[in-house]
Amino acid sequence: AAVAHILAKYYLPATQLDRGWMATNAVTLIDVAARRRLGSVLLDEIDRGAANPWAVAWTAGGRRLLVTHAGTHELSVIDAPGLLARLAAAQDPSDDLKFLLGLRKRIPLKGNGPRAMAVHGERVWVAGYFSNTVETLPLDAGHAQPRVIAQLPSGSPSAVRRGEMLFNDGSICFQGWQSCATCHSPDGRVDGLNWDLLNDGIGNPKNSKSLLLSHRTPPAMSQGVRESAEMAVRSGLRVILFTRAAEEDAAAIDQYLKSLRPLPSPALAGGKLSAAAQRGRALFMSPQTQCASCHPPGLYTDLKAYDVGTRAATDSVSEFDTPTLVELWRTAPYLHDGSAATLREVLTTSNRGDKHGRTSHLTPAQIEDLVEFLRSL
Repeated sequence: AAVAHILAKYYLPATQLDRGWMATNAVTLIDVAARRRLGSVLLDEIDRGAANPWAVAWTAGGRRLLVTHAGTHELSVIDAPGLLARLAAAQDPSDDLKFLLGLRKRIPLKGNGPRAMAVHGERVWVAGYFSNTVETLPLDAGHAQPRVIAQLPSGSPSAVRRGEMLFNDGSICFQGWQSCATCHSPDGRVDGLNWDLLNDGIGNPKNSKSLLLSHRTPPAMSQGVRESAEMAVRSGLRVILFTRAAEEDAAAIDQYLKSLRPLPSPALAGGKLSAAAQRGRALFMSPQTQCASCHPPGLYTDLKAYDVGTRAATDSVSEFDTPTLVELWRTAPYLHDGSAATLREVLTTSNRGDKHGRTSHLTPAQIEDLVEFLRSL
């Protein structure tokens, strides 16, 4: 089996993109019968990234391994037996940007955002998510080029659709290493990692924040270093993708992010709060806990910054922006530095001195009820 994925270099300061400094794009081969990982292989080249690998397929008999690159709009065609032989002789190729030399062809596609693929014999069909296209290519015809065989009539994309396309587009990034979706997922949420970005200096990594409601909950970033999400979008394009984007492109990304809507929590019972969550809501709203004083219902943030006792040795400030609690169920780990793995930890071991909600007097059962409510938001 093969799995396409990103290898994040979150442990390095995000000072450059060269040679996959921040993120590389890979495929991992697995011996399913033996339940053994055979190795991870980089799909990038030394000075050319292959952002956001997505669909994976094998041709008949395992002759070729195919991977689409949804960010750079390409198809990688890999000599599978050659790859397996080279892997067997290698120690750990997961940092080798030359490993696929002589084994792989990178074929530019005509569609945008290739996220699905089907193979029959020696022919492949690829669907472009943003271009609404299906194109086909013979794999045994030397230098054959892909040919679009179907395209849905769509006209000019709306600003929201165009913003989503740009958000997921690695080709606007320097050398094509990554897209906004590399760290924020294709739907603008989180990857659960701490990144040391240039937005607020070097040496103070912060946990990725969901971009849901970001334009309605200023300022942006955990330290509030950007006055608005609009400013954060433009600085992100400049110092994370290392690109000079047109203002109309940044504005389209703004429109996409503003269009994001919360998804119902899987903790809801038939779309409603469970009995435990209802008890937790009562605790949340109670003056005994004072949770709602900083996280009032609605956006579940008062848009202010506080010292809640979470400053770490690498932090330069003690006050952090109060985050929204909407979709809290899908944004672990928690706190500005990801130091709380669970909501239970947020309310207990990570709440020394009751600085972000008075919870030390609650019983274990009450803590569980409060967690259940937070998971339901």
